[in-house]
Amino acid sequence: MLWNRFKSHFKIGEEKAGLKIESAGLTDIGRRRTHNEDAIFLSDEAGLYLVADGMGGHACGEVASSMAIETVSAKFIASDREKPSLLLKETIQEANGRIFDYSKERVNPPEGTETLTGYGTMGTTIVALAISGETAAIANVGDSRAYRLRNGCLELLTRDHTLASLQPPNGKAPLAAIPSKLKHILTRALGVEAKVEVDLREEAVRRDDLFLLCSDGLTNLVSDARIEEILSSLASIQSASEALIKEANQNEGKDNISCVLVRAK
Repeated sequence: MLWNRFKSHFKIGEEKAGLKIESAGLTDIGRRRTHNEDAIFLSDEAGLYLVADGMGGHACGEVASSMAIETVSAKFIASDREKPSLLLKETIQEANGRIFDYSKERVNPPEGTETLTGYGTMGTTIVALAISGETAAIANVGDSRAYRLRNGCLELLTRDHTLASLQPPNGKAPLAAIPSKLKHILTRALGVEAKVEVDLREEAVRRDDLFLLCSDGLTNLVSDARIEEILSSLASIQSASEALIKEANQNEGKDNISCVLVRAK
């Protein structure tokens, strides 16, 4: 189940070791863009949920995000899934290699237009959640995020790979010296270098936990406090996903916006 280019919803339930898992997803072009470079994937049967945010002109970002999600989901579903964290890492690294090779073969950027992080003009972020039994594995590259709402409190489970998230080394200029327009530049993404480091973590899943995966089209325009308020106030995860997209669009909607909600019951 892969979506991009248009609004999409998906919701289903699956029993997982005594917990019922339900999910809903929505991706939206926003109010400023001419096409959607985000892509999402949801499968309660496989316990896999993905959000990717592509980058690159002339639809290259759309290709990169689609390649990432197709590669990760296909290999994950075809595997035995005994070690979800390691499997997420392997599949994301494989997706990185595919996108990087495609970029070298199909995309020829003009001299001097290489990205800050490496070769090429196409790439994508990715954030992934895999639920197995009562354990959640979370993986990410870039600035698409994973959150968890537990007992009414929203917690960020991933770290952005951007200039703003870097700790300045000794003797270097403080972070405040970085111009605000540069702070969102990615320091890590799929497809821009031959190899990529994937951040991984595992968390116990409790009944009533609500996980949110989203692109920066949401988090750049809707505060964590407001996200927490929306998720806490709406009983339906489908209506919550719609409310998050609506909120981002009301706050200019200057980027593609995607969110996937996964709840344990």
